[in-house]
Amino acid sequence: MKLLFIQLVILISLFIISCESNDTVVGSNQDTVIPNLIFNVDTTYLNSSDGTLVASGTVTNRSNNKVESPWYVEAQFYTDRSLRTKLGGNYTQIGVPLSRDQATFWTINFSSTNADVRNYPNFAVSDLRGIYK
Repeated sequence: MKLLFIQLVILISLFIISCESNDTVVGSNQDTVIPNLIFNVDTTYLNSSDGTLVASGTVTNRSNNKVESPWYVEAQFYTDRSLRTKLGGNYTQIGVPLSRDQATFWTINFSSTNADVRNYPNFAVSDLRGIYK
C-alpha cells in the first residue's frame, strides 16, 4: 500500500511539473531597467522551418553610465502593427559592456505554446528594454 501511494505521488508530481508553462517572463518589475538605451529594430521575419518569430537590430547607450555585462535585451511580440494583441515576449543576453554612444547588435527569437506563430507573418515587436536580471 505504501509503495502504491509513493508511486501515485510521483506520477502526480510529474504530471504537474509537465503542465507548467515554459514561457519566458518579460516585463517583470523585479528586473532593473537600464535607462537611456536607444533601440532600432532592423529586421523581423518568420522562420517557418522551426516556427519562430525573429527580430534583430541594434541598441545604443546614450547614458553617461557604462552598461556592464551581462545584461539583457527583451521585447514583446504582437500579432501585427496595431500592437493590440500580444503574443508574448522573450529576451537575449548581451555579453559586452557599452560605454556612452557605443552600440551592439541583438537578436531575439520567439515561439509560443499558446499560439501558432506561423499564423502571424506580419507580426510586430515593441516594448524593448535593456535590463539587469
